[in-house]
Amino acid sequence: MNIKEVSKAVQAIRLAGNEDGIISIRGKEVHLSNEVFESVLPEYRNKPIIAKRESEEYPYELAFISDNVIYYSIYTYERMEDKFGGIPNSRKLNGSRESSGFSFK
Repeated sequence: MNIKEVSKAVQAIRLAGNEDGIISIRGKEVHLSNEVFESVLPEYRNKPIIAKRESEEYPYELAFISDNVIYYSIYTYERMEDKFGGIPNSRKLNGSRESSGFSFK
């Protein structure tokens, strides 16, 4: 691969981010905007993983795995309350199988 091919790939990713809500791609992790995450979430047949984050601005992360790729989005407290009604029984990203208490509005 030469620099022109790399540059073209980078531009394609940036364009997708601007138009399709893809914020970043790192390995097998795709960071999506809240709007895009919420629009694709109904296609995922299981409850998403809900994790608390050590951040005052974005204290929650929602994620799901599809085709060995992790799709996630970070949320403010207000948006979690508005879109999902909070997180009554959150689970960590450590593989715990307890119910997340998730309900999509």
